[in-house]
Amino acid sequence: MKVKKSLKELLIEKSNDYSEVEKNFYKETKLDFLNGYHKGIIITKKCSIIIPFYNNISSLEKTLIFLNRQDLSSTYKMNNMEIILVNDGAKIDCKAALKKISRSYPTIYLKFKSNQGRASARNLGLAHSNNEIVFFLDEDMLLPPEGISSQLLRHEFFEKCAMVGFRENISLNQSSCLWTNQKPIMNKRANYKKDFRFKRFVPAEWKNLYKEVPEKNFNKTHSVFKESDKFRDFGRGKVLGVWSLPFMFLSSNASALKKYLIEVGGFDVRFKEWGMEDVHLGAKLIAKGLYIVPNLSCTAFHLVEGLSEKKRSERFQNYKRNLSLYYELENEPLVSWEENEWKEKILDDFANKFEIYNL
Repeated sequence: MKVKKSLKELLIEKSNDYSEVEKNFYKETKLDFLNGYHKGIIITKKCSIIIPFYNNISSLEKTLIFLNRQDLSSTYKMNNMEIILVNDGAKIDCKAALKKISRSYPTIYLKFKSNQGRASARNLGLAHSNNEIVFFLDEDMLLPPEGISSQLLRHEFFEKCAMVGFRENISLNQSSCLWTNQKPIMNKRANYKKDFRFKRFVPAEWKNLYKEVPEKNFNKTHSVFKESDKFRDFGRGKVLGVWSLPFMFLSSNASALKKYLIEVGGFDVRFKEWGMEDVHLGAKLIAKGLYIVPNLSCTAFHLVEGLSEKKRSERFQNYKRNLSLYYELENEPLVSWEENEWKEKILDDFANKFEIYNL
């Protein structure tokens, strides 16, 4: 392993001005880099989609049905695409339920014997991925038909970009408008302006959580997308609202080349429960020299369930703990991994802790 500068030092050095990449993409495709899409452009790179889940089989089923209807050819889906489902220790018989769902792509099913956490689940999926591009997707994200292919289109031309899709939260009850006769309505589009990365009010009570953020940033609305010039002016440690650039990388809907994901060590399993493991990975990718680029064509509906007061409190405490951990880990050196070395470590760490099936 090669030890380099600390993560924090590298983040301050890195710009996110992807303007030249944007210009070259237009030159090659005549498409807008952030929102342009054309299904006539051939996709050659192969893709692995990693979906961790726990007990939410109902939402997972919907997510898989929407994946079935991606506008990639059936040949591509069968030969160049794989879905890796990672059961993070759920006790229900998920395998039997998943077998009933029609799929147009090869599927690998990995099952932890006990709950390990989302960082571990994604790492296990990454260690078993076979393709060049890795797409992280949560079990409750309904992608538009061009979601996967629009991400792949950008990776087709440029390696050093981590593409992030936006999302619109929608309750399970509201999601009934997306179906007719038990089939998805694929022409309905989620609104990227509903994502916090577009615009968000930062309440005063967050001061106790983000203690290093200037007081003037609270109790006001921040149009992060506009203020950062669509993330172009969001590098070098800049903070807008309470967020720096790594906070724009959410693994609920994001993709990057596998070689970079492994080179930075994947997800850090010191993050337990909910929150910040993906932000930390985003920070490492930025430090490695990747741009964080929004892809508005990949805006998804995010199915959300109402949480009890107890569950909200638990999630807040988890996030608070993981946020503190993130700021601690920024001071650690960035470590580079060889692929075989990283895979060997992950599979050794998880030895006898999981089972693997082909569905």
